[in-house]
Parts: sequence; C-alpha cells; structure tokens
Amino acid sequence: MSSWLQRINSKILLKITLLVIIEIVLIVASFGVLAYFQSQQSSLGNSINIAGKDRYLTANLLLQTEKYLYGLSSDTSQLKVAMNGLESNIITLKQGGMISGIDLTPLPSNFLDLWNIVNGRWNVFKAYITNKLLTSLQARTTSDQSLTRKVFESMASNMIESSDKLVTLLGQQTDKNSQYLILLQILFAILIIGILVLILYLVARMLRPIFALTQATSKVKKGNLDVSVKQKGNDELSVLSESFNSMVGFIKDYTKKQNELTKRLEAANEELKYKDQLKDEFINVAAHELRSPIQPILGLSEILRYGKNRGETNNKLSKEDELVLDIIIRNARRLLRLEQNILDMTRIESKTLHLDIETLDLNDIISNSIHDAQYEIDNGRVDLEYNATKSNGTNRIRIEADRARLTQVLSNLLSNAAKFSKEGSIIVNTEKKGSEAFVSIRDTGPGIQPDIMTKLFSKLVTNSSRGTGLGLYISKSIIEAHDGKIWAENNSDGKGATLT
Repeated sequence: MSSWLQRINSKILLKITLLVIIEIVLIVASFGVLAYFQSQQSSLGNSINIAGKDRYLTANLLLQTEKYLYGLSSDTSQLKVAMNGLESNIITLKQGGMISGIDLTPLPSNFLDLWNIVNGRWNVFKAYITNKLLTSLQARTTSDQSLTRKVFESMASNMIESSDKLVTLLGQQTDKNSQYLILLQILFAILIIGILVLILYLVARMLRPIFALTQATSKVKKGNLDVSVKQKGNDELSVLSESFNSMVGFIKDYTKKQNELTKRLEAANEELKYKDQLKDEFINVAAHELRSPIQPILGLSEILRYGKNRGETNNKLSKEDELVLDIIIRNARRLLRLEQNILDMTRIESKTLHLDIETLDLNDIISNSIHDAQYEIDNGRVDLEYNATKSNGTNRIRIEADRARLTQVLSNLLSNAAKFSKEGSIIVNTEKKGSEAFVSIRDTGPGIQPDIMTKLFSKLVTNSSRGTGLGLYISKSIIEAHDGKIWAENNSDGKGATLT
C-alpha cells in the first residue's frame, strides 16, 4: 500500500498520468463528436431520401387523380392509397419513425418552416381532391375536366416545388455538415498531434535532467569533479540532481583532503627515507667504528690467553687471569657478532646482501663451525654431537653456497642452541635427499614458546633477555637467498627444539 502511495505522490508520475488522461479524453471526445456528426449526417441523408420521395408520391397521386378524373379508373382505392402514402410520408418526415426499412429521426427544427409549407400545400391538395373527386357527384364536362386537371397539376407542381426546396436545403445542410465534419476531423487531428507533441516535449523536458545526470556521471567517472547539474522544479529528478551535486561536492572535498594528506604523507615518507638513510649511514659508521677497537681487543686478549701459555711455560697465567681473559674474549666476540649482525640486517633490508657461490663440502663447514662453537659450550654440562651422513660412500656432501654466509648461519644456530641448553646435549645431523641437503640442530633446552613460534624468524624477536633478535632473522634471510628453507619445531619428547 505504501508503495502505491509513493507512486501516487510521485510528481513525475502525476504529470505523465495527467497527460495520458488528457490524450485519452481527447481521443474519446473526438470519436464521440465525430460519431455524433456522422449520425446527424446520416439522419439528414435519410431525411433527404424521404423528402425526395414526396416528388414521386406526388407524381403518383397526380397520375391516380387524372385516371379517376378521365374515367380511366372508377375505383377510388388506388387514389386513396396514393393519398395515404403521400400523407404518411410527409408526417413521418417531420416526426420520424420506421419507413421503408429506415429508422428516421425527427426533422430538425430549422427545417419545420419549409415542412409546414409542404404540409400546408398538401392539405390544400388533399382537400381539393376530396371535394372534386371523392365527394362530388356532379357530372363533369370536358371543360371541367380540363380545368380540374390544370388545378391538380398546379397543386402537384407546388407540392413538388416545396418538396424540392426542402430537399435542396437539406442537401445544403448536409454539405455544410460534411465540411464541418472534415474541419472537425482536421481540428481533432491537430489537437491530438499537438497533445502528442506536448507529451513528447514534456517527457523530453522531464528526461533532460536524466541526460544531464548521465553526462555528468560520465565526466565524474573520468575523474572530472568540476561538474554540476542544474536544478529545475521540485520533482524527484530535481531532488536526484541536488543529491548528485551534493555527492560530487562531498567527493571533491574528500578528494581534496586526500590529496592534501597524500602530499603530507609523501613529504613524511621522503623525510622517513632521509632519516632511514641517516640511520643506515649511522649504523654503518657505528658498526665500523665498533669493529676498530674490538678486533685489537679480541686479538690481544687471545694472544695473552693462549699464546702466553704456549710460548712461555715458566710464566703461566693464574686462574684469575685466565678467567678475566676468557670474559674479555667472550664479550669481545659477542660484540663482534653484534656488529656483524647489524651490518647484515642493513644489507638485507636494502637488498644488497651479496653471495659468493662456490662448490663446498657441507660436512667440512659443519665440522669447522662446531669446532668454533665448542669454546662457548665448553662448560662440562652440555655434550655436542655431530652425526655426518655419508654421500656416495664418503663423508662429503657437495653443495653450491657462500662459505662465509653458511658458516655464519651455522654459528648463529649453534650459538642459539648453546644459549638455551644449560645441560644435556646439542646434536647436529646432516642428510642428503636427492639434490637437497638437510641440516638439523637439536637441543635439550626449554623449547620454543607457542607465542614466539609464529614469529621466531622475525626481526628483533627473541626468547632470551640476552639476545638481540637478529640471529635467526639473518639466518633465514641468508638461507632464502640460497633458495633454501629454514623452520623450527619443538621436540616430541617435550625437551628442547630442533631447527632444520
């Protein structure tokens, strides 16, 4: 019901409905008027036929009177029939009715004067016939017959003259009605065409905002927001045009704000790039400056710690001196790894990490890495095991890789395992499957927490307060640069984790 009310309240629909109703009324009215005039025309035509019949009936009556007058017929019945036929025809012409199979309408009032003349002459003619022929018993002489005949002919002629005049006027009226009918047809055709043209004009006027909206939306689609649609009237299309203009204005303002924000973001992005560049430069400078004192500290400490014991047996270090030097060497190596990790992180982020690919023996690299890591786990509580798999009957597993980077990855993984394994064992296994080599490092530490597992290889993620969160991130980047994969999983026995 509400939808119908909305349709009724639609101003556009109301306009179109009114125009259609006007067109329908005009067409129906034109058909009605034309049908009326056509019927009048037909009625006048019938009246002309009946009035024209008076001539024939009058002539027939004159013939019957002459026959009776000259004794050619002694029977008055034919004379009376002729009189009754003419009288009935005259009366029916005025009053209308069925005659000769025609449903005649009454004679129009503007022709009654002529009809009265015809009727009056008929009454005179009728009375004369009655007096001279039907009721008179006198013998007629030849001269009387001739005189009576002349009177009859004169009266009949007057009757025919008045009937012809009535027929002529009825014919003139019919001609006028035909002209009026043609004019009405032309007038109604002009009115109908005019209404159709008006409907088309109004429809075109109503559709003009739609065309304007279509063109405007096409321009907006192409990115031109400097468009608007003119509003005329207060119908639905005007409301739609107003809404469109408001929408375009909102989009224009929003786009302007977006452009301003984009410019600000671009400026901020440029500033961030500049600051990031400064950061990278600072990191590079800081890392190199950090390496400069670390290398002599580490080198001299190792000479004091190991060279003195080997070269000068009479001047051995005390236990306290060895402990101090071990602490210095361990932390110096830690700083050196940190410096290397920072530099590698900047290379990875700037995508400038370079690989020197060569043919290597994987077992040889692992053995050297284990030997270097032995110092960090030499606490007597963690055992380091290495299970090398033979390939083609030898302990060699040939791979294409960067020696230094692969050694760095193994050192990071072993250092990470040693960090979390206070006691137990660290087991390194290698396996060759087709063209792929697998290396797994299993520890007996606390394992990897579930919340850390999903982001273990992300930057700056660590499970230790001593870690930097760079080792595994760098290791993953180096392995992926070799088109390899690295993953971690907790051991099934609940002790420690395995990185592969």
